[in-house]
Amino acid sequence: MILAGWIGTIIRKSDLMSHSPSDLQAAIAEAGLIPGQSPSPLLLPDTTKLFAKRAARLRHLASGHSLEGWLLFAALLADAQQAVITTEALAPPERQWLTDLQALLTALPALTGPAQATAEGLRHATEAEVAERQSRLQSGQGTPDDLAASPFLGAAEQIAWTRFAAQQDSAALTPSAIAHSCPVCGRPPVAGMIHIGSESSGLRYLHCSCCGSAWHHVRATCVACGESKGVSYRLIEGDHDGVRAECCDSCHSTLKLFLMEKSPDYEPIADDLASLALDILVSEEGYQRIGGNPFLVLGN
Repeated sequence: MILAGWIGTIIRKSDLMSHSPSDLQAAIAEAGLIPGQSPSPLLLPDTTKLFAKRAARLRHLASGHSLEGWLLFAALLADAQQAVITTEALAPPERQWLTDLQALLTALPALTGPAQATAEGLRHATEAEVAERQSRLQSGQGTPDDLAASPFLGAAEQIAWTRFAAQQDSAALTPSAIAHSCPVCGRPPVAGMIHIGSESSGLRYLHCSCCGSAWHHVRATCVACGESKGVSYRLIEGDHDGVRAECCDSCHSTLKLFLMEKSPDYEPIADDLASLALDILVSEEGYQRIGGNPFLVLGN
């Protein structure tokens, strides 16, 4: 069903060279980068607009997409996340997310079908039961009911950790240029964003799948194993031409990359969901994603 709209596409290797659009400088400025100067090693999330921007991007991407219904559902979650993140945390993020989950469920509009049943089940579950569900999911032992609850649980964790990340001192956190996990919450990246400035080499930032932080990482090396040999790129011809899959032949891992020169509106969580077809195609070549998307949890 997912691949029905992608029949006839061609996947090919590609480098990351392309022409800069007229709005490139605006995209670089928004990311907090200054061409010609050393890149900031860490960019912390802006809680005033992160989830609102994600919701808008999801709705834009949903129009005519084969996953339109799911993208719109994710947009509803992002709206609720933006509403809840303005509240004050009463506990560390490791526990706060359980409180944020209940607030998230309250902030959501009326749902229907299985989504409504899952939300109701979470409203009436104890914190211990919810935490156990999340533990099973993180260990890869999730039941079908756990998988159904995963988007809600992931959304709640994002609220707690994004709020926490925004309160940190970026100067006190200096990740290395080869860090493969988030320096704030320790989670893997959902994707990388490529910024092309006045230098031809450009900049790559990895975006956390949980707290919304982004850290600078050297390009053309595998994020998982650090190898530079055997790294190649894939894209789908004719669609999403600013989306690449960086594939490593040493460890057979892959990470999705978004070229901001193609579109300054890329949002890593949203555009990762919308480019699911690329994940499927590279997985058929034997590559495995480095990180995950909390709104894309699949059972066996």
